Amino acid sequence: MAAETAGVRAGRRVVAVRRPGKPLFGEGGATKEDLARYHARIAPLMLPHLRDRPVALERFPDGIGAQGFFVKHPPVPDWVRTVDTSGGRMMLCQDAAALVWCADQAAVTVHAWQSREPNLGRPDRMVIDLDPAGDGPESFAGCRDAARDVREVLDDLGLAAYVMTTGSKGLHVRSPLRPELDDQGVRRLAEAVAGRVAALRPDERTTEVRKAARGGRLFVDFLRNGREQLAVAPYAVRARPGAPVAAPLAWEELEGLESARAFTIGLEREECPFAGMGRHARSPRRALERLG
Repeated sequence: MAAETAGVRAGRRVVAVRRPGKPLFGEGGATKEDLARYHARIAPLMLPHLRDRPVALERFPDGIGAQGFFVKHPPVPDWVRTVDTSGGRMMLCQDAAALVWCADQAAVTVHAWQSREPNLGRPDRMVIDLDPAGDGPESFAGCRDAARDVREVLDDLGLAAYVMTTGSKGLHVRSPLRPELDDQGVRRLAEAVAGRVAALRPDERTTEVRKAARGGRLFVDFLRNGREQLAVAPYAVRARPGAPVAAPLAWEELEGLESARAFTIGLEREECPFAGMGRHARSPRRALERLG
């Protein structure tokens, strides 16, 4: 009989993972223990993008073949930190043990705020989410082109740009910011950036929120920004067959990449392409002034 509990070491703590052999990604796919050990292994790269940020968990207790659900206010062990937000107390992922605990909860995907303590409500990240209408190499090629255009627009505004796969269909371009503006100010900036990128190829891209109005065009999504909005965390696993992950990239890696699901739970890296991102934080207020 398979063990009912596995102990997964995460830093100084050993976290109990119940039903470790339970497949989360389909029969023969990665198990709950595989997810837990991935979290423990990737924690040194993932935690710098999560610490001090409220997180929400996308849980799939019966695996990704069944309906999942979001949990924004999970009951947590006393060794897991939480923070007060206007919507209630939310979890923080401050260490590897907290990430492994998420895996024990069958929380396949971790989503995070763009602001962090002590500046909740004043983002230090802006996210442009490039969501292609299709799911093949041709659609993803258009996504790559859009990411490069986002980079150019951000550069014109004096902002830095970092790119990552979403592990689903598209790409995120993230820009580190000084926490000068509130959520709504950063949302206005993101909407203006998205509008410029869409206007470069209006037949191929749109900022139209309603799916029915997009006409098969790539959605340049600015909605990950705004009051208490969430975005998939770098290195988070997605609820898709094969356990793909949201993988930060060097811009050169974008060349030749054919899918947002090119990297999976087997990912191993010594260094993160996003390392030191915070040192390149620029002024969103100045960027808005340039737009105006």
